[in-house]
Amino acid sequence: MRIAALSILLSGLLASSAWSAPRTYQTYPYDGKPIDKHGELGKEWKELAAQWKDKVPPEAVLKRQLELIEAISALEPNWVDGLWQAADASFQYGNTMTDPKDFPKARALFAKGKSYSDRCLRIQPENPLCKFYLGVNVGKMASIDGIFASLKNAKLVERMWVETTESPYNHQFSEKTSLQGASRYALGMFYRLVPDFFLMKWLFDVKGDINKSVAYHRENLHYDSPNVCSKTMFAVSLVCEGKSDFSTPSGQQGLAQLREAKTLPVTSAVLAMCAKDLPRLEQNPKLACGYETTRQQETSEEEFKKQNKETAANH
Repeated sequence: MRIAALSILLSGLLASSAWSAPRTYQTYPYDGKPIDKHGELGKEWKELAAQWKDKVPPEAVLKRQLELIEAISALEPNWVDGLWQAADASFQYGNTMTDPKDFPKARALFAKGKSYSDRCLRIQPENPLCKFYLGVNVGKMASIDGIFASLKNAKLVERMWVETTESPYNHQFSEKTSLQGASRYALGMFYRLVPDFFLMKWLFDVKGDINKSVAYHRENLHYDSPNVCSKTMFAVSLVCEGKSDFSTPSGQQGLAQLREAKTLPVTSAVLAMCAKDLPRLEQNPKLACGYETTRQQETSEEEFKKQNKETAANH
């Protein structure tokens, strides 16, 4: 009994140590002047942003938004805020492509987003938005390739997002979503999807941690207003913490979060991706640990060892 009680206490301490109270950040010094310099391109960019604010834009609109910010950025090659916005537009457009037959096209868009982020960081190495979108686009490439096949990039993704949280700046993407909230949301997903195996830390210097995952999602909700995705990902981390069992305390909390997510509005293409999976997640808690909007990720330690053995044999 004493051992069990100590185990519960340590678990609670670990979970609380991964969480920190919201801190105060400076407002990121965003420069939007280059958009106004380029006439019709800038005008159309602003009109589309206003027209589709708090709505789910069709794929054609996302494609056009990417074309516009790419065109403006080409005219302003050292404009870092244009480069991370191009990385964001690449991500937003690619993220709508969930049919496996479209994965090559989606991956090419995420690779493009990565290249914009890389260029951005060459100009301004400590820019938190460039770091954030480098992690986002590399992470989405991994979701297509499979987590096990992409572990060589896991440390980079972790570092980019952790350094974003350590930046002195925050930036509001919208009234309800900020850079600091989004980086914690991303880390919450990261520590759930990266497996918690000893061999992982030894081979790749990174390891999953469901306590950290839950803590980062909880912290995200202190920075940003709840939305369908933040509630969904918080829910699946809680369910995963409860060993994919709705009858456990964590599982019950996760199920409540899923049901709450169903009541929230869908106001973007990203939110629509999360909303479509809510019934499936509610029906099958076994999906929780490996859930990702692009594809279900592998979580088996045996499968990881098998793939790692095959990779070593091929080299």
